[in-house]
Amino acid sequence: MTSKIIKIEPIHQYFNVTWMLGSFCNYNCSYCPDELHDTTSKPHDLATMQTVWRNIYNKSKHLRLPYKISFTGGEVTANKQFLPLIEWLRSNYSEITTIGITTNGSASATYYLKLAKVVEYISFSTHSEFMVESDFFDKAIKINEVMIRPEKSFHVNVMDEAWNKLGIERYKLILREHNISNSINKIDG
Repeated sequence: MTSKIIKIEPIHQYFNVTWMLGSFCNYNCSYCPDELHDTTSKPHDLATMQTVWRNIYNKSKHLRLPYKISFTGGEVTANKQFLPLIEWLRSNYSEITTIGITTNGSASATYYLKLAKVVEYISFSTHSEFMVESDFFDKAIKINEVMIRPEKSFHVNVMDEAWNKLGIERYKLILREHNISNSINKIDG
């Protein structure tokens, strides 16, 4: 017996936005391409980011879809106006159902705990060239404790850095011990 697929549609449709806030990053990983990071560009101010969002919203609101926004960079938390932007979005746009971020985990635990209250997911990436392991994993454990599924989620992307094989094995043990969602990401370099 053969089956024929007639149509596949998502259960929920969303207007997905992946928003790269800028290239500035407080890390300078050897394997990260220049177009994804630099250590010199200036972060956007709140008014500029609000204008960008209003433009996106005004051009898409006719679709009447809920919004999912994923923030990436550079390093989003390096912009001092990032948390105020998220708070502004939450206060003014009920159509936004999901906000998530990808970060190198370098901001303070206090900052991430504030952020955890207004976003649905946080994804940390390990970068052994720059991160302080004990600090990184202490924050990861704290954030994981408040980002409870299915409403929220926390994930750690372990960068598979060839020079850090022993560290990666240690990272996997820590993450498993604390039941933290994770994946190993192959990189060039």
